[in-house]
Amino acid sequence: MFSIVEHEIHNVVPIEPGASPNYNKNNPLTKIIESYEAIEPSAGLQHYLVGTRNFLIPFRNLALYGPSGDDWQVVDPRQQENKNDFQKQNVRSFDLMETQILRGYAIAGEWTGPYLHFSYAPSLASPLSVDGGPYQQDMVQLYLKVGSVSSGSDLIAVPYNAVTHRYEIEIWAYPKADLSAHLDAKGKAAMASGELIARPDLVKGSLEDFEGPAFDGLRDRLESEGKALEMFGYAVDHAMHPIRALKVEVAWASKAGDRWDSQNGENYRFEFAMVLRGWRNYLGAGRSANPHGGLGSLGYRNLFSNYFGYEEQRRRELGEEWLSELGREMRDWNRDAYGRKPAPEGRELFMAVNYMDLHSIAPNSAIGLHRHRDSLEAFLLISGERGEKAYMITGDWAKHDKRERAFEIRTMTRGDIVLIRGGQLHALINDSDTPVELFMFGGYD
Repeated sequence: MFSIVEHEIHNVVPIEPGASPNYNKNNPLTKIIESYEAIEPSAGLQHYLVGTRNFLIPFRNLALYGPSGDDWQVVDPRQQENKNDFQKQNVRSFDLMETQILRGYAIAGEWTGPYLHFSYAPSLASPLSVDGGPYQQDMVQLYLKVGSVSSGSDLIAVPYNAVTHRYEIEIWAYPKADLSAHLDAKGKAAMASGELIARPDLVKGSLEDFEGPAFDGLRDRLESEGKALEMFGYAVDHAMHPIRALKVEVAWASKAGDRWDSQNGENYRFEFAMVLRGWRNYLGAGRSANPHGGLGSLGYRNLFSNYFGYEEQRRRELGEEWLSELGREMRDWNRDAYGRKPAPEGRELFMAVNYMDLHSIAPNSAIGLHRHRDSLEAFLLISGERGEKAYMITGDWAKHDKRERAFEIRTMTRGDIVLIRGGQLHALINDSDTPVELFMFGGYD
């Protein structure tokens, strides 16, 4: 499922013991922050639930620093055997790809539902550019597939945005024909230019599918019947589903349709796939009377589980793609949870916990972008009574065979927990004026 990008091993810069790069200069986090802050919404901010925004910032040509400890000269991660600092490698640099994607909830009148925002800037190396010069037409065309539904041969016109100097379009799940009547002047202008469109056939769902009286009534009814509301199989096509990955395919064409930027005809494949759970993002929710022989009742959220049939449900649907959420793929360079090597199985279906920490991230500070070769880690935000938030960033270090590598950025609030898989790039940003507190636990082979 994952494979190391061989040429990137040569990009690794060893750091001698006692030395340290200057992380205050050209920090790769700055490039990510600048990228997602530059994405311009198509309507005024009053039309968005800003805290629900998820960003995908695709990248290529990743460069890492070498590991710590006695392995500092071992640039190939398959040869790293010293467990000092969890085989950590920090990110040195990367190149951005041409496409950026944003999703979240938008508001129009009494409706609140999902949207997808696509932003594209063809480089000089893009197939859309010719004769060594930049592509300079007033629009491009987009082939789009969201989940199992595509735009087909009916390509979507994407206009040039003179503010961002990119080609941009925002697609709302709004189900009626009167969207413009509910928008501010900026939104109306975006609709007139074609930068904002309603396509509920492509982008599906509404907020009330997961919040509000109807959803609460469904959960209460199931609780009264002694059942849990199981989320994995509920509203499966929703573009903002709380636990299912959203798969998106794109390909870009010139205005005339005679040139394509399409990954050699395979399309660019992206996923919103961060494993974030909490009071709003859960496998199942219910209530137990006399919990464990006690008194009264207990409301619960199942966040991760190898039990209760949740994994059976995922396994049936995902087929060969299935992997236990608390497990990992084993490669011949791994050791298993008991220290054995080579790995006796292709998969280890549980998470071994070897450490638990409490962290307090100072205001306007961040945990840097890095990876561990094998560690699984969980980040639980335990701040705060004053509504502190943090931005979690994850990304693929190795190449996934079914998606492009991208940094995914999501907002964490109190009670949210993010699971980081072995090798996965990750960082956490606190851009508030108060500390953010975390409970972290994890394990490694």
